[in-house]
Amino acid sequence: MKKNLVLFLGVAIFVALFYNREPGLNCSLFTLLAWLAIVMTTKKENHNTTFWWLTAALGIATGAFAWYGDPVSFLAVFASLAALTCKAHQPAIHVLLIPFAGAVNFISFLFRAPVLTGWLPVNGIFTATFYKKAIYYFLIPAALAAIFLVIYSFSSDLFQSFFYINWNADFLQIGFLTALGFFLMFCFVHYWAPSQLFLVNNKISDHFQEAYRFSLEDRQHPDAGFYRKSAEITFILLNILVLFFIVTYCVEQFGNKNTGGSLSSALHERVYLLIFSIVMAILVIMLFFKGGLNFDTKARLLRNSAYTWILLNLFLAGVVALKNNQYIEAYGLTFKRIGVYIFLLLCIAGLLFTILKIKNRKTNAFLAGRMLWVFYTTLIVGCVVNWSWIVTKYNLEHQPSFDIDYALSLPYNRQLLYNTKIRQTTPDKKTPFIEHIEAEQKRPLLSKTLYYQFIKL
Repeated sequence: MKKNLVLFLGVAIFVALFYNREPGLNCSLFTLLAWLAIVMTTKKENHNTTFWWLTAALGIATGAFAWYGDPVSFLAVFASLAALTCKAHQPAIHVLLIPFAGAVNFISFLFRAPVLTGWLPVNGIFTATFYKKAIYYFLIPAALAAIFLVIYSFSSDLFQSFFYINWNADFLQIGFLTALGFFLMFCFVHYWAPSQLFLVNNKISDHFQEAYRFSLEDRQHPDAGFYRKSAEITFILLNILVLFFIVTYCVEQFGNKNTGGSLSSALHERVYLLIFSIVMAILVIMLFFKGGLNFDTKARLLRNSAYTWILLNLFLAGVVALKNNQYIEAYGLTFKRIGVYIFLLLCIAGLLFTILKIKNRKTNAFLAGRMLWVFYTTLIVGCVVNWSWIVTKYNLEHQPSFDIDYALSLPYNRQLLYNTKIRQTTPDKKTPFIEHIEAEQKRPLLSKTLYYQFIKL
């Protein structure tokens, strides 16, 4: 009953927050409401360290959305709420299963919500006690309050203005908001995941089970030697191949002076393929070190070859970073070029965790789980940083020919642009620039984004 009370109250607040308003501060307020609903409808012992870390991440993402109101921070808020819901209701769930559990929880709403007996105690609700409570706790107080409300309204125009009801309300919008609010609150409060997911969760671990290790010691697979030799030959060939590629790539990219469009095309055509090759390198490690080879006492050459393969790929990531830096020095900073650095850092993190996986004999779930946390952390940190300001500031200080049209296309550099360029620019750029800021500042309170409220013109 407590869950349903929170559910319906949350729906009512959701409608009040978003009726006739655009997304803004109301989204952040609803996020706080959803967090409270999750806390109130889950067991206290489920609120472990991971839950509070996710709560902190949700707070950061919510603050970022209140400030910027951009899609990245919205994605961070939604991902945090989905993860928090899963962890609050099922603390033991592995991080790899959270995306699947969250998707199942939301999709299954279509099948769970219509079955009222599954979440609403309709069978025993219409009892004598229920009717007594409805009469004494609701009907009598409501009737008396309504009578005095009418009397006081006729006696004071100011009092009446507080309780004015607009009968020309947009009932279609109210209906849509009610349905959307019910969908969201239902999924947060009435979490559900199939039992098959729990069985899979019990099999996922960062460590190999002791029984598996003992089985390898008792009897070795007859083809273990072939697997080991195959892996050794593969890594030796890959090491030779990637070493030759690094040499030729460095000669091609840094030995020749590329100018103009050739430098641009060289980076855009190849850098993402190189990042993809680094991801493939991690997958190759996961393929060979998924089982018995982790504990093969004769696999010293294999391990050393794998470490060499990882180090060469780390060096390749450094080469790509240098090439990206060369491009930035020539043409300035953009979102895509920042994205190259972010992807490279993620690849480097993956390679470092791969070293730990091999060294400590961990499962592939350990590597995949750690990388999922890295991606999530990157999303939370990335939604806070004002990349528009960084790009604009760098180009103002390091580019002789500042591209003001590109800078105007970036969303959150308004104050910096106004102080440095817009004041002196032509009216055709200045007028729409100022009008946009003033329009944002005049939006209703719940539809505001805080970034524009602190811009001084």
